[in-house]
Amino acid sequence: MAPIRKPTVRKECRCSICKSKTLGFDCVSVKTFKRHQEKDNHDITHVQTPHEDTCDTISSAVSEPVNQEEDGFEFEQEDVEMNSELRNLNDTNDILDIRTRNQPFSETDCVFGPEDNVQYTSDTYKEEYEDESDVEMDNDEDSSLESISELNLIHQFIVISVALFVSLYVVDEGAVILIAIINKILQFLFDPFRLPVSVAGLKRLAGFEALTSGVKKYVACSECHAIYDNEAAPLCCTSPNFVAHGVRWSELHRLQYFDIVRCTIIDPMHNLFLGTAKRMLERWVADGLIDDKKLVAMQKAVEKVVLPPDYTSLGTKIAKGFPYMKADEWKSWCLVYSPVVLRDVLPLPEFKNWIEFVNACRYFTKPSVSEEDIEKGHKCLEEFCKGCETLYDLDLLSPNMHLHLHLRQTMIDFGPVYGYWLFSFERYNSVLKNIKTNRRNGFESTFMRQFIEESWKGDFVRRLLKPMHALACFEIFDKFTTNNNNTNTNTNTNTNTNTYLSHSFSISEYLEASQNLSMIIRGNEPLPPSALPLKTRPLSFMPKHEYDCLVGYYQAAYKNPQISGCKDVIDDSPFVNDWIEMVKSVDLLGQSYKGCIGTNGRGSYIQAYFTERTGSEHAYVGEIQYLFVHNFRPTVSSLTYRNPHSSQHVFAFVKWFKSTLDKTRELEGVELLQDEFYKQDFQSILPVHRILLTVAIVDYKTTKNVNKKLAIPLPKKIYY
Repeated sequence: MAPIRKPTVRKECRCSICKSKTLGFDCVSVKTFKRHQEKDNHDITHVQTPHEDTCDTISSAVSEPVNQEEDGFEFEQEDVEMNSELRNLNDTNDILDIRTRNQPFSETDCVFGPEDNVQYTSDTYKEEYEDESDVEMDNDEDSSLESISELNLIHQFIVISVALFVSLYVVDEGAVILIAIINKILQFLFDPFRLPVSVAGLKRLAGFEALTSGVKKYVACSECHAIYDNEAAPLCCTSPNFVAHGVRWSELHRLQYFDIVRCTIIDPMHNLFLGTAKRMLERWVADGLIDDKKLVAMQKAVEKVVLPPDYTSLGTKIAKGFPYMKADEWKSWCLVYSPVVLRDVLPLPEFKNWIEFVNACRYFTKPSVSEEDIEKGHKCLEEFCKGCETLYDLDLLSPNMHLHLHLRQTMIDFGPVYGYWLFSFERYNSVLKNIKTNRRNGFESTFMRQFIEESWKGDFVRRLLKPMHALACFEIFDKFTTNNNNTNTNTNTNTNTNTYLSHSFSISEYLEASQNLSMIIRGNEPLPPSALPLKTRPLSFMPKHEYDCLVGYYQAAYKNPQISGCKDVIDDSPFVNDWIEMVKSVDLLGQSYKGCIGTNGRGSYIQAYFTERTGSEHAYVGEIQYLFVHNFRPTVSSLTYRNPHSSQHVFAFVKWFKSTLDKTRELEGVELLQDEFYKQDFQSILPVHRILLTVAIVDYKTTKNVNKKLAIPLPKKIYY
């Protein structure tokens, strides 16, 4: 609810500025009325006695004796000319013209002419913008305008579009120039409505002030961290606990169940990636285990690494010595790059010790983690710390490594690391740092006002301009907002056929489908709401060999060898047509999957479970060629095959890499594959529910110069 604002007492002002309005006056606040009167009195007095200022200027500027008679004659002549001009003046505007006649015009005045006798420069704008950042501005012209809800639709459109455009794309004096252009256009069209001449007034009229009026400033004591209201902050800290005992007190200590040690969360982002990962690399370089030559070789080894779309590529940073690495880049280094490139660089004991740390990161960074995973990760960290104690000098051991052993308890108490690690917090820090504050730092209220504006622009536009939904120009406002509703723009999406996918979706069944092969999955089960609507392409024919694989899959999935295809005689048996709708990508609980056709391969390498002839289960690595939607329904008369969901199936056509018997890199979490695929059959048709996780792929050559593939399975995102 917006705060209730006190009514403002207004007076009719007929000064030189306000009398140019349509009615010949303007209703302004008492404070503004006094300011206008003082300004007029000052200007008239200044112009009516110009000879005084002139005499003072001349007397201060002349440093040598001059001819008094000649000076007196020139001064008298100038005074006579000035008095004759004063007698011919009819109103105050002409007096103001004399005062500014010999002054250079600003760029705005040269283009548009003086607007209400006010000139706007960059200094003027900066001063207004700084006032907007700290206090409520009492804008002269803005105070007389009604609220936006009282304007007609055309004026609402103008106010909202200009306010959003200024807040996104215009800075400094450019905003004032844009407002002047709009006002001049309105004047040419004989429209009495005018926009406020300042950005603060424009946002106030648009309604942004109502969103941020509750934002206040607070200050914190640097000694005890006590929080004070900015207006009521004492000159020195008065916290009795700090004054008496030097203890940094928090109100949380009053809670009987609050344990200051156990309830302090360890951030895995800083503890693992920005802490130990960075420290270990610096130690290897300092000990001479890694030099510039090895860095270049490491760079060449990873140039063909294909990462999933949610992992950051290091580019050329490895060869340059890992400069200015961020947390997500250290994460990619630990989970993907380091097991591949460090094997031939570090001595075997150091490499095995580092793999213990990598395995711990793999267990702990799972979005869905079990108690067994937590125990395995803790065991790996214990072995890593013990190995560091024997392999390196003791100065490597730090309090940060000690905190590794507390991560287990943190995860038991607070859950998976995705709930509290600081990746999202740091991302918002980046958003806040990029907010324009007129190069002034430390104004938290300014940051918060603009952040709230950016966060609520989409909702604000839809709430205020509901009557304009039918207009074609409403799409313009969507482009001005950052939280666009993309569901309205998917013109190629068959929303009628996709609505079933979100019906009765169960996240537990979805997670079980990728690991439990005894669970019946045919491909038409409900998809997560995040996957909808599917962006399908126009219908196309499926290639013959791949179509045969699809028919074979339906026969195996529905356990009916009578299901026929195009090459068979069509009778009463279920028929599989060869029309499919390709899908560019599928988002399943935050994890994106794509086909390799027409892309760089990111997101197309996956892993899925299959049952082998021996009865054991094995995870195979494959490459998604494309994703597609296919409609198939068994015979209606057969109740055995009737599916309660839909006839629409969502599949991935996958080529599976041939596995090898080489298990030498199994302990490193790296799987060695042949650089060729199995023959395509019905198992190449994979329901998207069966995808286990994403995989990073690296081209690799053995010592015998044989091409191989290295596959690094990675944790799968699960956002619901």
